[in-house]
Amino acid sequence: MPWSDDLNPATPAYQIAASTNQRVRVVAGPGTGKSFAMKRRVARLLESGVAPGAILPVTFTRVAAEDLHRELVGMGAPGCDDLEGVTLHSLALRMLMRNHVLGATGRVPRPLNEFELEPLICDLMAAHGGKKEVKKLRMAYEAAWARLQHQQPGYAPSAADAAFQADLLAWLRFHEAMLIGEVIPQFHQYLHSNPAAAERSEFAHILVDEYQDLNRAEQGVIELLSDAAEVCIVGDDDQSIYSFKHAHPDGIREWLNANAGADDLGLDDCRRCPTRVVSIANSLIDHNALRPVPRPLNPMPANGEGDVRIIQYHDITQEVNGVAALVAQMIADGVPAGDILVLTQSRAFGMPLYEALVAGDVPTKSYYAETELSRDDAQRAFALLKLFVNRQDRVALRWLVGVNGNNWHAAGYRRVREHCENTGASPWDAMTQLESGALSLAYTTGIVESFREIVQELDDLEALPDLSAVVDHLFPDGQDATRDIRALALTVLEEVEEDDREAFIRDLSTAISQPEIPTEIEDVRIMSLHKSKGLSSPVTIIAGCVQGLLPRPPDDGLTPAEQAQHLEEQRRLFYVGITRVKAAPLDDKPGTLILTYCQEMPVRDALSVGITPAQQQYGSAILHASQFIQELGPTAPNPIAG
Repeated sequence: MPWSDDLNPATPAYQIAASTNQRVRVVAGPGTGKSFAMKRRVARLLESGVAPGAILPVTFTRVAAEDLHRELVGMGAPGCDDLEGVTLHSLALRMLMRNHVLGATGRVPRPLNEFELEPLICDLMAAHGGKKEVKKLRMAYEAAWARLQHQQPGYAPSAADAAFQADLLAWLRFHEAMLIGEVIPQFHQYLHSNPAAAERSEFAHILVDEYQDLNRAEQGVIELLSDAAEVCIVGDDDQSIYSFKHAHPDGIREWLNANAGADDLGLDDCRRCPTRVVSIANSLIDHNALRPVPRPLNPMPANGEGDVRIIQYHDITQEVNGVAALVAQMIADGVPAGDILVLTQSRAFGMPLYEALVAGDVPTKSYYAETELSRDDAQRAFALLKLFVNRQDRVALRWLVGVNGNNWHAAGYRRVREHCENTGASPWDAMTQLESGALSLAYTTGIVESFREIVQELDDLEALPDLSAVVDHLFPDGQDATRDIRALALTVLEEVEEDDREAFIRDLSTAISQPEIPTEIEDVRIMSLHKSKGLSSPVTIIAGCVQGLLPRPPDDGLTPAEQAQHLEEQRRLFYVGITRVKAAPLDDKPGTLILTYCQEMPVRDALSVGITPAQQQYGSAILHASQFIQELGPTAPNPIAG
């Protein structure tokens, strides 16, 4: 199918696909067809003879990359099987692993999982004020890199920060590892320091989705990769919701200032949402005063008005039961479970609702459930798997020999590390010598005992016939603690070469460190509003719409300007949530949006999720509807009692 098939040359989608300007910015509101336009642009490039390897589509998620590939295959675009959409994180890891880049950076891009930070914290806490202070300093270090603060005039770390950074980097270099938050900055530093690097001219065409969700370092990487490339960035500052990841929405707002002569195109026709949802979304986002250029969504009459309801319940139990009953009734009426998306900003609502739906035999998947590596058994098994693949994985070994010790055997391990740094031995080799008695170091008895157990477990794994058997052994079928990681491991196994240990652990680590939500599923989905970004659903329910959750209060110590920015981002988050609704009237799917909230909940539950009650009565917190409910405008329905 030609790239221009059924495309009207007068439409923005055609102009986006057809533009040959070296620089193109597209501001695309929710549901306006940005993915469609990007697909057609890539198809045009392929049809014009551009080599697939010269095109770099950067997506915010792996699922989005897979969707782009699948749609291009459906179009029959030439060379689409060789086209690879990537996240910026995976691209950075891949390029940092090249031998010449490793030599230039002096760092090994082996990212630490969240649970692997614990021994690092314990190893540094004595010199830097304890565990809490080390965590704070580490987060500040990553934030400074994400914001490229070192490039800002006058920036200089304090003496305490500088000392911590030196010790942190020494730990990471010794363990041949990298913080997840360092991956992009390290790649940026390499590109910035090497203007003649081949990577800076590797691509002829770069397309970047969700540009507003990138931080300064990520946006800087795109700029450095763009020396000789045509660049098309796509995004919407009205949907910027990732300040906790240091997203820089001003990047898309100010992009034209640094790219004079660029095409500035927009997509404003909301093809996803029913007209009433478009109207209330416009009313809501109009309350954000800091929007440089307001871009209202245009409703599509063919989508119909939709079904919008606002329901107030007496207490949280009634709200949970009421939403569960609504969902069950919809399914009984023929709505597929996979068409229902439930969003809430708190486990206090999400988990009881999940349990109520499961009790009612409703097929449900909760993305508030524990992550793959939140359980001790899963963490230990995964660390053992890493060491099984590579005995020289210093982080995995450090975690395993310390997990059963007081403060991760920090005192004894310090002596092991000092020995290695003085002799050049690896930790595995030093531990082998300690276990055999060829080496003696004080305070290492506990570490040696742990190491003996590890060696025996690795020998047992080596005796197994293949990786499938290893997965069965480490993550047994029917074991709740490792259920999620087992399912993920089996999925990854299907996609790698048989018994390719390195590819298996690499892909499994990526899937765990960058968890994603599939766009197609057969269960009711329950998740936070942040996780819903990029999804759409015929039925969207937002529960817990109370002040204190939507919006959450700002952190203490913020200036009035920072508090205003916080409130506007919270409003953008609600905007993202309500625009997940997808209308398909011809398929008898009008597009249903249901907003719910309650009048009270137990004080202890309110405090546990960060709600400061305006009033308390006999152990109950009296709640108020989110201020955003009042900002939905005159076309919003009146609330009803549930």
